Amino acid sequence: MGLAHRCSTLARDAGLVVYDVVDPASLCRLLEQLRRQRQARIWMLAGDGTIQALAQYFAARPPDDWTPAMLFLAGGRANIVPRECGGYPALPAMRRALAALAAGRPLRQQAIRALRVEQEGSPPRQGFLLAGAVIHEGVRLCAAHREAGSGWLHRSFFADPYVLLKLWLQVLAGRSPLPPYPEAEARLEGIGELSGPMRILLATSLELGNALYNPFAGRGSGPVRLTAVAADAPYFWRHLPALLRGRFDNNMDQAQGFLSGHGQAAQLRGIGGYALDGELVEADPALPIRILPGITLQALHA
Repeated sequence: MGLAHRCSTLARDAGLVVYDVVDPASLCRLLEQLRRQRQARIWMLAGDGTIQALAQYFAARPPDDWTPAMLFLAGGRANIVPRECGGYPALPAMRRALAALAAGRPLRQQAIRALRVEQEGSPPRQGFLLAGAVIHEGVRLCAAHREAGSGWLHRSFFADPYVLLKLWLQVLAGRSPLPPYPEAEARLEGIGELSGPMRILLATSLELGNALYNPFAGRGSGPVRLTAVAADAPYFWRHLPALLRGRFDNNMDQAQGFLSGHGQAAQLRGIGGYALDGELVEADPALPIRILPGITLQALHA
């Protein structure tokens, strides 16, 4: 819908330098150039996957080598990180940032932390939202649909909602294309564990105050937030609206098939893959996946 062009035009008209990146490799080359220039502030129109690549770049560098402040403007589909940092919708946020720049007002700065996801045999990954079980399968179907064509139905903003609506209708009709629920185990330090066929697995390091959903209980303390829901959790659909808002009552505990809260670390076992900020990652179901606090980025709020 011309968002990148409009943002680029606003930026150039305000005297800012604009760069285009098309993949993680070009992003890393640009970041190396900006590092040599010791650029203090960077405005970034991007989706969560590109921001994940940014976190991966900084995690590979020595601590305190270069820590620019980042303004994250929503340029993707889910835009979890830009929503968290006031960069959604992108154009109003950019106009606010440009107005502050013109007036000489500093933007509010906040540290946001990523997750560090580890499994033996694979390099550690940095990211902000991990999704497993049914949600991972939904992300996989959306990605396959986008890769199947280049037209409006496959690449527009409406591509993912189309796939999810189609999936929902298939499930209602008893023709679900989803595989069986994975036999998995989830542990959250300080809260407990849950095992069996899993319907939902989610982990994040963000508070999700501005997100469309925030399906994590307020129990416990720590930077890692985890929610796991067993496939046989009673009254799941009745509980779903409250779960999406993070309102877990006393009947939504491990005994009833719900594990959710904050902890210092979490562990998953038994899943063959997950989505990290919308990017698909294969995993070995026989080996544990450790979810730890990751790198910290400095985010600007428009």
